Amino acid sequence: MKYEVIEEKYPILSDEFDGINLERGKHGVFDIEDLVDLLQRENSKNIFVATVPKDINFVEYICVVSGRSKRHIKALAEFVRKVYKKKCYKSDQLPRIEGKDSDEWMALDLGNIALHIFSDKVREVYDLETLWAVGPEYDEKMTQKSDVVDIFENYSAYLKDLKPLG
Repeated sequence: MKYEVIEEKYPILSDEFDGINLERGKHGVFDIEDLVDLLQRENSKNIFVATVPKDINFVEYICVVSGRSKRHIKALAEFVRKVYKKKCYKSDQLPRIEGKDSDEWMALDLGNIALHIFSDKVREVYDLETLWAVGPEYDEKMTQKSDVVDIFENYSAYLKDLKPLG
């Protein structure tokens, strides 16, 4: 009896971390380039990265991406956290997934990077790219006049010189 070698129809699947840099970054658990590579690998859409001014003293970068669906948004957030766990030192605090119950937005504070994952619809509403790219003084929502704000500013100016009785 002769046996033939049959080519495998179903190749062995690789490890889920194949091709991902699992070494801790130089500027944090993730260097921005490694995070962007990971987000591209996981098919996120419209990756936006901005450097955050140092005087804000928050993070070095803000990264905004879109997911294709609520399942994709959740999967992106969970996988980024999973890779973070592989890359981090024991002394690094694990990031919480903010908005975990939301279908439209999730965020992770990765230490040196703030990552926001949106649905297309909600991303358009919040428009974080404009806020971080051009600054609040050029964002039309931030510069709109408000009668309520004017009243409170005038009221505060009036009250600032008052002293308690007695």
